[in-house]
Amino acid sequence: MAKSEMKSSANIGSASLILIFIVLCLGTFGLLSLTSAKNDLDLAERNGAAVSGYYQADAKGEAFRMEVDQLVKQAIQENPKDPQTYLEEALKEAYLPDEQAAITEIRMDSGQALMVKIGLSWEEGQGKTWVRQWKVYNYEEYEIDQDMPVWSGE
Repeated sequence: MAKSEMKSSANIGSASLILIFIVLCLGTFGLLSLTSAKNDLDLAERNGAAVSGYYQADAKGEAFRMEVDQLVKQAIQENPKDPQTYLEEALKEAYLPDEQAAITEIRMDSGQALMVKIGLSWEEGQGKTWVRQWKVYNYEEYEIDQDMPVWSGE
């Protein structure tokens, strides 16, 4: 009888060790998956903020394009012989007379800006506008942080 009791106690011990190992593995994998999910959420929120910022700048660019289009039409109505003078007064710094264009820069987050350049022409009493350039560029120098805080033992 003593032999049968010893066999069953040895089996319970090994089963307990295997069960403890399985619980530790599942706990570790659970924590790793939670950490991964949190990192994915943070990345999605940053991406959403960047996309939202771009579309806000894009909407402002479209408003600028529509404003320039209206100003060209008004310039043709006001002074069909010389609409350039009217545009110089209306657009001020945004007007580039040598390029026959209007330009604006719309700042976004993370040191980026949206540049919108609208081409202008007026022939035979009709004003025309078109998009020459619509691009996002970095207006600030992009610097990568190379510092690595390492414990010195102190």
